[in-house]
Amino acid sequence: MRITFPNPLGPPITLNTEYLNHLLPLNSNSNSNNNNNNNNNGIMNMIGGGGFIKRRQNFKLIILLFSLIILFTIHPKPPFPPNYNLEWKNENNLQQLSKSDLSIGEGKNGRYVKFDVPRGTGFNHQLQRVLLQHHLAVLGNRSLAFEPYIEDDTYLPFKISRWPWRSARIPLSAYISTVLSGFERVCKSPRAVPAQYYRKVCPSYKEQLHTIMSESQPEGDLQLVSDGQSRIHQIQVLLAGSEQSCVRISGEPFDDEFFDSPASLDLYDTFVKSPVMKHFSFSPTVLDIINRNLHSLAPEAYPYDLDAAARTTSTEVHKTSSWKHILALHLRRGHGWEEVCEEKGKRAAPFVSFNKLPRLPGNENVPPPNEMVEATRMGLYKAKCLPETLDIIARARRMRKNHPLLRSVYILTDIDDEWIKEIKMWLQSEGWDNVWIGRHDIYPNWQDKEIGVAVDMEIARRSGVFVGNGFSTTSSNIVLLRSRDGIHPDLTQFW
Repeated sequence: MRITFPNPLGPPITLNTEYLNHLLPLNSNSNSNNNNNNNNNGIMNMIGGGGFIKRRQNFKLIILLFSLIILFTIHPKPPFPPNYNLEWKNENNLQQLSKSDLSIGEGKNGRYVKFDVPRGTGFNHQLQRVLLQHHLAVLGNRSLAFEPYIEDDTYLPFKISRWPWRSARIPLSAYISTVLSGFERVCKSPRAVPAQYYRKVCPSYKEQLHTIMSESQPEGDLQLVSDGQSRIHQIQVLLAGSEQSCVRISGEPFDDEFFDSPASLDLYDTFVKSPVMKHFSFSPTVLDIINRNLHSLAPEAYPYDLDAAARTTSTEVHKTSSWKHILALHLRRGHGWEEVCEEKGKRAAPFVSFNKLPRLPGNENVPPPNEMVEATRMGLYKAKCLPETLDIIARARRMRKNHPLLRSVYILTDIDDEWIKEIKMWLQSEGWDNVWIGRHDIYPNWQDKEIGVAVDMEIARRSGVFVGNGFSTTSSNIVLLRSRDGIHPDLTQFW
């Protein structure tokens, strides 16, 4: 008898059960002497021919394969990560992917642009690039081909050797709704599409490829200018002026060096007012997590309209009020962060990206003067990059004294150890009404943890006061969103 099992990683697998009969021991009705002789001869024959050992190995392999098929098909809860079926389905069913209801620049013969995105570097590392790439696509009157967030570069749904298991690829729409909301239609621009659709309508022979000149690509045909706004204009002219349907930019127009330099400040004034930023919103999946906890976070606040977040139909933007009772503290201290802080101190690095905005308190002495001695400089960077427990408690105490409306503390962090629990205990002893650690108190469920960073960011965006880490891209993106919302600079600070 043949049994067919579904296989999510390839074609169906068929198992012939008749083969299993050959692996079972044969019964014998012979006398004991004959049994002993036959058994001895059989064992010798099987050992000599390797048949018994080979059959046992095959049997174990079949059982293992069968178990994997069942696990991947049923896809149970932990240790398996979420599958994001709804988000993948929404991306594959976008109106702009169908043959009906298309705008100019969409469909099989539309105008598209695809940029390279970093992999395995963290969500906010990718987000700050995607926002600028989307901005360029709108300016160049092209549809952005967006990639999922890629945590691990593997063909499997997750990296087996990495524990605990987490999704190797997460749809970008699980984090943000901007790539699906269709706000571009309001701007008379083509709507964004998933990268897999771009590959379908833009085979290599239809692509106009531009390679950014760099140390790794010295023969590239696109040499970018250093000024941020001039670079935006340079790429905008290239995208808008090309008559090719598909344009692909190889290399990063906005790399780490760009965000370390003053270039990000050059383009800030126009970028923060752009349609991409004006209509930016986190995904309904993220906002729903906050809605479920709104009775604790902000009992008097209105819940998010998830339908409005998912789709943009007007030039008007639904504005949200600040939660003036919440002090949000960003405590970055995950794997390898201590080494990052030390490296920043050794080269006297500036704050990253939009954390350098001069009107924000806390960045006036970074980078320090050249004449500062090394020991003092390293101490300064440690205080700003890795604040100690007593410094954190003292800062929270000072913020409450300066801003009497603050009653609760929300902690954004990437660690889960005794240190962060100690911070919470200290703050509770200071008399705060509530002290939340996002990953413990707001999104503790297994299916929410992977997108928890976006939950942290939305709560920090709306908090009365935010104290961020100047060397973190997460803080930089929160700063950008708070600046877009018109929050007073004194309410956005750094360690």
